[in-house]
Amino acid sequence: MSPVSNHLRVTLVQVNAGREIQANLGRLKQLLAGIGTTDVIALPEVFAMRGSTRDYHDSAEPLNGTLISFLASIAHRHNAWVLAGSIVEDDKPSVYNTSVLLNRRGEVAASYRKIHLFDSALDSGEVVRESDIWSAGSTPVSADLEGWHCGMAICYDLRFPELFRHYSAAGANLLFLPSNFTRRTGQDHWEILLRARAIENQCYVIAPDQCGTNPHTGIASHGHSMIVGPWGEVLAEIEEGEGTTTITLDRHHLETVRNRIPALTHRKL
Repeated sequence: MSPVSNHLRVTLVQVNAGREIQANLGRLKQLLAGIGTTDVIALPEVFAMRGSTRDYHDSAEPLNGTLISFLASIAHRHNAWVLAGSIVEDDKPSVYNTSVLLNRRGEVAASYRKIHLFDSALDSGEVVRESDIWSAGSTPVSADLEGWHCGMAICYDLRFPELFRHYSAAGANLLFLPSNFTRRTGQDHWEILLRARAIENQCYVIAPDQCGTNPHTGIASHGHSMIVGPWGEVLAEIEEGEGTTTITLDRHHLETVRNRIPALTHRKL
């Protein structure tokens, strides 16, 4: 168990990933160069590469591969936890969309395979079929981050409140939701769903998102990475383009909200 921290400084990172992994990682290092002191660096879903099904499968690697080594170096350099929003995990014969949490020493503290896969025809005519790319995970994953109990999720999971209720019942006070949310759905649903998950579970929600456009599919991502507080307030947002923002989460604020309306203790089901 990590020592308990009453304050947690979180850096939200928004990227526009293309098909070239090394170019993407180079830009990421530049983005992080000026962030200063932080406790957590939170990256979006598929932050290292966006492309075709073949691109994803060709870049898949196990959790002890070169990408995790790169992230471990980031953790060491910044003395911070790193949420690798998601990487393409090779666990033959399956490929998973996997979120990985590394501690300050660069060690893998937790990994979560995306449970809910987005298969949908958007009203723009664009079609997304994640089940053609990934195998689905099956297990919720929680982690202890210096006394903050964290629930892990990815993107489309946001639409399934039972996953977050599971984390809430297990004592979560922080929810991670790295995403590559489409612009078409995001403009209507992103903020309202993030705020709903925060309000109903009285948790902080950390939601780094991709921006820009997938160079293979042409599907635009929403951006608007957010940190939402337990009262449902938007505490930080990166609207358009690549960037970072850092804020401090306060456990006392969390406790104040939960005491103000003790809904979690009033649950019947």
